[in-house]
Amino acid sequence: MGGITRGLLRTALLCLAAVPAFAAQVVDPAAARRATLEPIVVALDADLSSLAAAGHPTRLALRVQRISTDRTLEPVAREWLLDRGLHDLARLAPTPEARAVVQQLALRRPEVFAHADPDHGERVTPFYDTGATARFVLRAWERATARAQAEADIATGRTAFIGRFAARGDSTAPDAVREGIIEALEAAPLARLAVQRASVAGAMSAGQRADEIALVLARRLADAELATLVIGHADARVALDAMRALPAAFDAQTALGLLADASRRTDIASAATLAIGRIAVQDGAARSFLYGQIGDAELGPSAAAALASIGDPAVAAEIGRRLRATSSESSRRLFVLALKLDGGTAAREELRQFAAARQGSTQLRSEVQQWLER
Repeated sequence: MGGITRGLLRTALLCLAAVPAFAAQVVDPAAARRATLEPIVVALDADLSSLAAAGHPTRLALRVQRISTDRTLEPVAREWLLDRGLHDLARLAPTPEARAVVQQLALRRPEVFAHADPDHGERVTPFYDTGATARFVLRAWERATARAQAEADIATGRTAFIGRFAARGDSTAPDAVREGIIEALEAAPLARLAVQRASVAGAMSAGQRADEIALVLARRLADAELATLVIGHADARVALDAMRALPAAFDAQTALGLLADASRRTDIASAATLAIGRIAVQDGAARSFLYGQIGDAELGPSAAAALASIGDPAVAAEIGRRLRATSSESSRRLFVLALKLDGGTAAREELRQFAAARQGSTQLRSEVQQWLER
């Protein structure tokens, strides 16, 4: 192990758990690089690349399997070759034989480690993790299969992909099948999506877990009715995604109406109000909506932040006018917040005028003065 302390070796072996002691090795990157440049390793890598280029997943997988048990290879070179071969397999359609090999390698524990950060103790981390790479390949294959199946459904007008998507449940964890179906929808011609629109809306209305599908169709088809279903019925995670996607999918008037509706849904209200700020950069109606919301106890801070994000001196002037006109201390604080968040020359001038007019509480004026002196 060349200078590796017994304590470090013990740490590495604990990380390995079921891996045999002779398989554990801690390397430095330079030594690992040299090992991969050995002639036999270079030749094996070229062989793997050749099989991948020729489109032979079974032969490639069997070659990878042989490498995994080849004790004549340096461990770091062996793990490097396995990583390379597995990434090559991820780009090919799986055969039963190739899938079986990758499933076997998915159980493999790391065998080669490196110092995570030599300046922060003797902690080690896997240098190559064949098992993790194999699991990545299995997910890539699952995603590709799901995409191909969904593409076939969409091309022929079938709706089976909706049921497959809904059957995955409501887990927030990454899901290869869902990802593949979404990829197919993102790439599908708009005319084909329009055919699926009624079925997706029906699934949403029936309470099926088709939120992400509905959002893709609503955005790509610029379908306000479907967007309203997403806003009203999608789970919070998807509804939040909609707040980011909808302003770009619709004209300003339609987007404002959708986001105003969303601002009445408690768990996405703040995000909806902030999204209106993006429309308000060019749209006066959106600005008026935000001016109206800034006095709201719940949405006021979000409206203040949305107005501040516009960065327009005219907005700062209007907020300053409203600040001087209001007699509500809570409203004053929200207008002051908007000007502070803006921070531009015009906003600072409005705050100076407010402080000079000696309006509001002593505490608020003191806070404004302290902020101006920074």
